[in-house]
Amino acid sequence: MHAPQILKMRKLYFFFVVVFFSSLLVAQEETSNYFDPPVDTPEEEILTRLDSLKNKLIHDYYSNNFLEVLKYGDMGLQLANRIDNLAWDVEISKYTGSALIRIKDTLRAEKTFTESLKKAKIVNDSTLIADAYNNLGNLNNEIGQDAKAIAYYNEALKVYRAKKNVTRVFVIHFNLSDIYLDQENVAKSKQHVAGLDKYLDSIQIPLLRAGYYFSKGRLALLEKDWDKAIEYFDNDISLSKKHDYTDGLVEGYEFLIEAYVGNGDYEQAYLARKESDEYVDKKHEIEKAAAINEVIARMNVNQYKQELKAKELENEMNRQTADRNKTIVYITLAASVVLLIFVCTMFLSFKRRKALVRSLQETNVQYLDAKKKAEELSEVKTNFLSAISHELRTPLYGIIGIASILKQEKPLAKYKEDITSLKFSADYLLALINDLLFLNKLDALKNRELENKPFHLRKLVRNITNSMEHMRAKNNNQFEIEITDDIPEFLKGDYVKLSQILINLISNACKFTEEGTITVSITPKEIRETCILLDFKIADTGMGISEEKQRDIFDEFTQDMKSNDFQGTGLGLAIVKRLLDLHDATIELKSEKNVGTEFSFTICYEVTQKTEIEEVPKEETIDRSIVGSHILIVDDNKINRLVTRKILEKNKFTCTIAENGKEALEIINDEVFDMILMDVNMPIMNGFEATREIRGFNSTVPIIALTATDPTKSFEDLKGLGFTDLIIKPYDTADFLEVIKKNFVSTVKI
Repeated sequence: MHAPQILKMRKLYFFFVVVFFSSLLVAQEETSNYFDPPVDTPEEEILTRLDSLKNKLIHDYYSNNFLEVLKYGDMGLQLANRIDNLAWDVEISKYTGSALIRIKDTLRAEKTFTESLKKAKIVNDSTLIADAYNNLGNLNNEIGQDAKAIAYYNEALKVYRAKKNVTRVFVIHFNLSDIYLDQENVAKSKQHVAGLDKYLDSIQIPLLRAGYYFSKGRLALLEKDWDKAIEYFDNDISLSKKHDYTDGLVEGYEFLIEAYVGNGDYEQAYLARKESDEYVDKKHEIEKAAAINEVIARMNVNQYKQELKAKELENEMNRQTADRNKTIVYITLAASVVLLIFVCTMFLSFKRRKALVRSLQETNVQYLDAKKKAEELSEVKTNFLSAISHELRTPLYGIIGIASILKQEKPLAKYKEDITSLKFSADYLLALINDLLFLNKLDALKNRELENKPFHLRKLVRNITNSMEHMRAKNNNQFEIEITDDIPEFLKGDYVKLSQILINLISNACKFTEEGTITVSITPKEIRETCILLDFKIADTGMGISEEKQRDIFDEFTQDMKSNDFQGTGLGLAIVKRLLDLHDATIELKSEKNVGTEFSFTICYEVTQKTEIEEVPKEETIDRSIVGSHILIVDDNKINRLVTRKILEKNKFTCTIAENGKEALEIINDEVFDMILMDVNMPIMNGFEATREIRGFNSTVPIIALTATDPTKSFEDLKGLGFTDLIIKPYDTADFLEVIKKNFVSTVKI
């Protein structure tokens, strides 16, 4: 087994290692106690446990669980030191160093690999020495230190050639050619591309062969041999398409376009650009998700360090407390022997106890400081997730708002059902974003109350399956809905959370089922005096879940992945479990590999009447007494301005637009407005500053804050800054008009 490899541009070898391990490695899932054996454990047993721990490190690394890699890596180093085994010390350090690179802690990574090189030389193991040089080359390649990277790669290349390790020799030639091609060093590039030519026939891994054509194409491009460059990049793109290699496609198209332009074939360059756009977008989404995961991983690692330090301080306090108690016992025993010894011992004990208390006080201050830092890190993590939710709510505002407008357009009446499904999906996504925040606020989740509103169960299920039609069709699946006739038509409960549960379970079934059937079954389990207990089952005929994975499938960021097929974030089932916990319900899982999976749960709902569900809807209109009033919309987002303006103009208001707070102040100096809708987060001058300026000369005009921040925050702070009311984006049209009507103070005489 080899340590993870990192390439500067293309991670070809990194991909190969993933495939290799996924086919050969089954990570041994052991508790932390297994890797912390008793002191008298034989050396042979420790070596066995080190081997299991290495498998776990590899598994956690390729699951992006870098905190676990560092945590169990420390345990592995302790085991290796216990038996004075430097070879295992070096082996474990490969994985901890690679994890540090992934979380951008390059200083610690360099220190780890440098120490590994020293220890490998002490052991005099040529393979370990070459691996250490290679890892240092990867690190310096990653951070742009080309000269160092070249030196380390050449040292590793000597050993791998002697060992006849063709794959590693091929990858190092690729890395070196990549560096020299970036430097436009034709001679050196040719030397290492020739190395690729030499070993190509021994390389059967498609993505390594794609890398070969990529390097050949770049060399031809550098030599202005446009026809050859086009031929090589076409081969590269063909292999990358066949194996869904996004990085290869983006880079291949980029240089193919350059070759077409160099050849004067602008039409082909334009067509290639059109083909590459979808892969560029796909790569952008992958890189954005990876960046978020890396930030979260870094925060988790820092938090782990603080918690570890706090634990060590706590242990030290306990040890000192135990020593103090032991001392007091000895003093008590000595006092029974002779009074003089008792007095002397008490005097000495008093001095010692005083020093000990002082030491404990200092240790306690350190412990509290470490605890405070851990809490600050947790707050940073929460603020980060809140910022992410803000960025997601902003485009949702446009989707929900435009859908609401289109739904009311008479010429689009025949599309009403489709628009309703669109708005339903967007509403669900908004609710999902809010619940994702609660995954990091466990106490808030436990105390959160459930809604109790009437709903039509069959329509709810139909809306859910309609909104997931695209996902169903993608894998050519079929939906079967089985709702027994003895279930009442109208029920009362938290239908939004039921929607979230069903959508997550059905979505999970769609992703892991191909050309199969997904069955949603709802039957009454028990009819009680005030409610009906319903049994929900979501079954599929998909790939199934292995017994090992069934134990942790409901954990966050965990899922049963197929080889080369990463499906989703791994949050869906964790959210389902949390939502069912709110209902005091549990989820049951039955699954057999390659046969299918069934999730089931029971929830009790009140029975209600049709008249109760058909309440008079909120009016999406406004009083005639304020029709024609002048409203200023201040928002930096073009789509947000469009949606808000459309809604207001449909209700006979006159609107003026400003893109930021500074522009709004200039407009207000020239015109009179009956109300101002003010976005909070804007460039140049934000909503807080603009509102403070306006209140300096106008204390009566209503100013409504428009924000997509976490709705759990208090509105009291906004009132103190001069805002009259608050509207959370995205909003329901009726709710929006209700806030407008409630806060309107007209300056126009009607």
